[in-house]
Amino acid sequence: MAESFSSDSGLLLCLKELRSEEFWKFKELLKQEPLKLNLKPIPWPTLKKASKEDMAVLLDKHYPGKQAWKVMLSLLLQVNRRDVWTKAQNEIINKINPYKSHMKEKFRRVWEKETCLAVPDEVYQDCIKEEYEHLSGAYGDREVQEIPATVVLQGTGGVGKTTFLRKVMLEWAEGHLWKDRFTFVFFINVYNMNNMVETSLAQLASSDWPESAEPIEEVFSRPQRVLFMMNGFEELKCHLDLSHPCSDWRQQLPVPVLLGSLLRRKMLPESSLLLALGSITMKKYFYTLQYPQCISVPVLSEDARKVYFSHFFGEEHRAARALSFVQDHPKLFAICKYPLGCWMVCSCLKWQMERGDQLSIGIHSSTALYTSFVASVLKSGLKHVTLRQSTAKLIALCALAAEGTWMDTFVFQPEDLQRNGVSESDAALWVGMQLLRRNGDQVTFTHVCIQGFFSSLWYLVRGPHCQAHPTIGSVAQVVEMTVTLAPTYLMQTGFFLFGLCTEDIASEMQLFFDVPLYRNIELEIIEGFRSLSRTAASQPLVVRFKELFSSVFENQGEYLTTKVMDVFQNIDICISQMNDFLISAFCLKYTYNLQQLHMTVENVFQDDREHTFDVSQKLDYWQDVCSVFTAGEDFSVLDMNGCVLDNVSHTVLWKSLAHPNCGLEKLVCRYKYACGLGNDVHFFRAILHNKHLRYLNLHGTNLTCEQVKKLCEILKHPFCYIQQLMLGKCDITQECCTYIASVLLHNKYLKLLSLIENPLMNRGALKLCNALKQRACHLQNLLLKFCCLTSATCDYISQALNCNILLSVLDLGSNALKDEGVACICNTLRYPCCNLRELWLSNCYLTSVCCKALSALIISETWLRTLKLRDNKIEDAGAKELCAALKHPNCKLKNLGLDLCELTVACCEDLASVLISGKSLKSLNLDGNDLGHDGVAMLCEALSHPDCVLQVLGLDRLMFEEKTRVLLRAVEEKKPHLRILPQPWEAEEDRMRGVLL
Repeated sequence: MAESFSSDSGLLLCLKELRSEEFWKFKELLKQEPLKLNLKPIPWPTLKKASKEDMAVLLDKHYPGKQAWKVMLSLLLQVNRRDVWTKAQNEIINKINPYKSHMKEKFRRVWEKETCLAVPDEVYQDCIKEEYEHLSGAYGDREVQEIPATVVLQGTGGVGKTTFLRKVMLEWAEGHLWKDRFTFVFFINVYNMNNMVETSLAQLASSDWPESAEPIEEVFSRPQRVLFMMNGFEELKCHLDLSHPCSDWRQQLPVPVLLGSLLRRKMLPESSLLLALGSITMKKYFYTLQYPQCISVPVLSEDARKVYFSHFFGEEHRAARALSFVQDHPKLFAICKYPLGCWMVCSCLKWQMERGDQLSIGIHSSTALYTSFVASVLKSGLKHVTLRQSTAKLIALCALAAEGTWMDTFVFQPEDLQRNGVSESDAALWVGMQLLRRNGDQVTFTHVCIQGFFSSLWYLVRGPHCQAHPTIGSVAQVVEMTVTLAPTYLMQTGFFLFGLCTEDIASEMQLFFDVPLYRNIELEIIEGFRSLSRTAASQPLVVRFKELFSSVFENQGEYLTTKVMDVFQNIDICISQMNDFLISAFCLKYTYNLQQLHMTVENVFQDDREHTFDVSQKLDYWQDVCSVFTAGEDFSVLDMNGCVLDNVSHTVLWKSLAHPNCGLEKLVCRYKYACGLGNDVHFFRAILHNKHLRYLNLHGTNLTCEQVKKLCEILKHPFCYIQQLMLGKCDITQECCTYIASVLLHNKYLKLLSLIENPLMNRGALKLCNALKQRACHLQNLLLKFCCLTSATCDYISQALNCNILLSVLDLGSNALKDEGVACICNTLRYPCCNLRELWLSNCYLTSVCCKALSALIISETWLRTLKLRDNKIEDAGAKELCAALKHPNCKLKNLGLDLCELTVACCEDLASVLISGKSLKSLNLDGNDLGHDGVAMLCEALSHPDCVLQVLGLDRLMFEEKTRVLLRAVEEKKPHLRILPQPWEAEEDRMRGVLL
């Protein structure tokens, strides 16, 4: 039913906007207007003497609810006050909103009954004050501009994302938040869409829509006033479809398409989004969002935790005892920062107090904490149940949890309970013990993590000879799902499974079963990883090492850890907080078969705000990490990307790499900062004393000229065997080139040097070229992309090429060489004494004019076999000239790059002729040119010719229409040796430049 308003509300506000003459006209029109709406008119004598205050009361009295507003809107237009009419419309939207009233009732009930909070609203409100204010202003001010925005609430499972969103939804419904910004806020639990095949956004939004509310079409006609609040992405089983966006919110769409269209702002782009994402879903969805703002989930302050305990226990002495126990265990008190953790700890202690037990909670792992909680609940909840009955009830509950996990089900219907043997009385028992929650005839586990715990427990109660369940996966499948790209809830099952198979935890759970729990899970887990390793040998496999390490750490057994870690030869980890540091150190300590470690370390060697770890502990963990460098005979690659270390941790690192047992061959230090790198004697000692080191990459590390000087002194040492040196984007200037040039003359092992993206200028290039002219220089590959060179440099380069017989690859891309500079180089390359094999000239400000010199080079007795002209204005005229040279009998060019060279269909006939008659060309890159269907058709006809020997064609088929793609597929089927792919050389180029390893 619509809400009514008193005379001091919106009606009076509108009337006060009217001038005297307008108000009189309003009265006169009001004599007849109600008749048009089939309403009884107000007597004229009453109207005539009514003030504006009286008029508001009369309208509210004679035409209750929306009727008064219909009369008001019609009359405002008739007195030519559209501005007031607009305000009245907004009053209707904001005040007469049955949906908002419905949400207020619903979320007040949810907040009071389903949220794991035992503190007054004002205490929680104080905890979230900063985030609340951020959220309040994130979507702009309606009075200024209604700008659509996307806000992401980030945090791992159990930290309180759902609690925060429920509070925000309730605050909006009660009129405390976004009062003048959002008229409609829709709370969407996306995991409820797991069982949907198709739906529309209108249908989705209408699920909580009161009958008395305005049509959903009217709501979506003002999308800037709409916010979609979305939760539960961790439980979503489908992958978003970002390739088929749809803008029609009325249309029935597959769930992946609908969600993808909404998140990518293809559907209702003027609306706003508020998404809750965990650590896994952040990686999965964050980069699909447009300009997202991030807010971290607020935690309970120390004071709030104390209030929580006080309200939870009620009795002062019990609350004080529980709080004292928790404060004596800092790790346990830290767990209580999060609503779910605090509720579990308090529940566990409460049950123990009521039984008179000694207070005890396992804190060495998350599984230990959940085991303490579950065991404490079961001891009290099942005290009047026999062990046989307890076993049957728990097996049924575990089966329900496991089946739900594998079937992506988190809301269970009566038939789900019945199928798994959970009776109605059992369900009531579990609800009373707060392991399940009831909503009508449906039940859910109190939290998805608790479902994950019982799901993993199923593998211990099933027994070794149990028949395979039709829907529940095996241990090997759990292992695969835990460490690969699987949904979060499956990962949690594996996470707990590692912890449950330890002897102490399994023994604690055995108390509730009259059958022995299966104790050989460890062997199945190890075999699962071996199977995974065999799979990885035959097909690409993305391993989530953070989840793998966390799962292994749950077990903390040396045997299992060693066996699991032995499976992996290539590890990629990111250590960004102390918990990551502790877990990674433990796992790497037992890793003996490693070959490559890719590692990012940040935020762990700065001050620890909570003083959880002292400096000596951190160094102990870091030494455990560094022990992996000498633990095995096969370790050869260390890739440290964006690491932030202090002086002491640097010293430990370099000493480990300098150890005689370290067989490191490749060292990559892409640091954010160079402090502790170039001026640390241990760094140079590691380079010098490691006789196996052949590859050093410092790409992206800003070096001072003094640091470059010290580095070059080491590189000149006769015991330094570095063959590939990557110094791209290191802020190396022309002054530093003196030292680098000296290295070229004294290090006979150095074969590749990358100096890309450094301001060398022409003078710096001159110093390098003078070194290249000397016989003592053994360099074979020189990469100078984007080094601020001009055409004047080409004369120095030509002289160097004329003298140097070893240089094979020269990258001069992204320098302003222009046509005259390239012509100078081409003249030199025509001499037989010049052995250059590859010349890279991407984005060198070239035009078709340079093609005359390039063509002359191609048909000469040159050694050049690869020519890359990407992103130059070659155009059709230049391509035609090159094609004539490519068909010449003397042409020996094998690879030609003409991508992004402004080619059109006009040159495709010449290119096709080269493909048929040219015998040397093996790779041709034409990506990024507007060849059109007809141009590609000509090329495909030539590619299909029996005389065509091309092996690689650079084209992105996604840039063409379907009919063109059909032609390209047909050619590949006819010519199995031919590969058609976008940017075929990009990865190899980036590896040579040091951008990629």
